[in-house]
Amino acid sequence: MTQSPPVITQICLVVHDAEQASANWSKVLGVPQAPVEILPTEGLLHYTYDKAAEYNGCKVAKYELGPFILELMQPAETPSPWRTFLDDHGQGVFHFCLFVDDRKAMYDTLASLGAKQPYHVGYFGQGSYSYVNTKAQLGLELSINNLADTSKLMELLVQGLVKPLDEVK
Repeated sequence: MTQSPPVITQICLVVHDAEQASANWSKVLGVPQAPVEILPTEGLLHYTYDKAAEYNGCKVAKYELGPFILELMQPAETPSPWRTFLDDHGQGVFHFCLFVDDRKAMYDTLASLGAKQPYHVGYFGQGSYSYVNTKAQLGLELSINNLADTSKLMELLVQGLVKPLDEVK
């Protein structure tokens, strides 16, 4: 089966204040201001360094800009990949999101460049996303996204019968 090349579908900026950042981007882009919403958590499983994690209260605004989405992420005060980024680096580009057909193949490609396996993975019924620290290799992190039925996998994760990322090992 021929794999499609990865597609950049999103650029995520971590910001201190999503409302203000959204108002500013609205002016720069000349479009109506994107609403700021609380990041949905229902129906999602998140794991950071193989430990279950909950990210409640994060705020997000999204601008659909043709082939990709500009995401403005304001992390809550609780631990999360976005909070760590903001605390360590201040506001800035957190990741580019790549949509891929084969997550394992992409992880192997990134490993060949010297990147470690994903430190964070999120599952939802129709797919998954993961964060890979590729700052040394590419200058920023990558979010590797894939669409697939993950409902059975999510059941196994909740039951403790599999671990995060077992499906790509």
